[in-house]
Amino acid sequence: MRLDSLSSTEFADAMRKHPVVILPIGATEAHSSHLPLSTDSLQPEHIADAVARRVNGLVAPPLRYAFHSSTKNMPGTIGLGFDTTIHVVRDILHSLIANGADKLVVISGHAGSSHMNALRQACAEIVEEHPVKLMLLTDYDIAKRFPEDQRGDGHGGKMETSRVMAIAPELVKPQKKIGRYVSQGFMIVADPERSMPDGFVGDAPAASPELGARVNAFIIEELTREIVKEFGVKA
Repeated sequence: MRLDSLSSTEFADAMRKHPVVILPIGATEAHSSHLPLSTDSLQPEHIADAVARRVNGLVAPPLRYAFHSSTKNMPGTIGLGFDTTIHVVRDILHSLIANGADKLVVISGHAGSSHMNALRQACAEIVEEHPVKLMLLTDYDIAKRFPEDQRGDGHGGKMETSRVMAIAPELVKPQKKIGRYVSQGFMIVADPERSMPDGFVGDAPAASPELGARVNAFIIEELTREIVKEFGVKA
């Protein structure tokens, strides 16, 4: 259930039951020519809605902006600064807690290491200030466990393209080539997008909606299991 579809009174009633509240964080980010800028938002929102139905939880309004590094100069990437990301996520969580939330899940569809560091900082500050249970993950943390050869796959590759095909097939366009990754070694460069000259990494032409549906179902099942275990709720 989407939190912002409720009236104020309905929301207050729902919070008295101490539900798990899931905050999906996505991004507006370039994913080459075959995937939409909303790719990193579509995936965690889909997962959050499905898991919330299973655990009778609430889904907070999604945040569709993130901190970017390797794609920040690509057309369509619209991002937040590192500190801004910390402050925005911390403020959202503070507000949810002020409204009675005490079991929180932050799931990010954007898995950039710097972005995730910002989210970890925000979440660490929250648990230091409030006696709440708080889980942070990216759905890729679970997708990596899926029994499929994922060597050489990455941003906009086979797995991600498949997942979006299953969620929003009308937004996926054909891709004919395999995306390359070019390592910069230990060097810090001003144009990090040179590491991804094709705008994506992996065998996107091999993607399928059937694979995507299986991966998404796997993530939903595994995250539901984690939430039941950590928060003691029923599914």
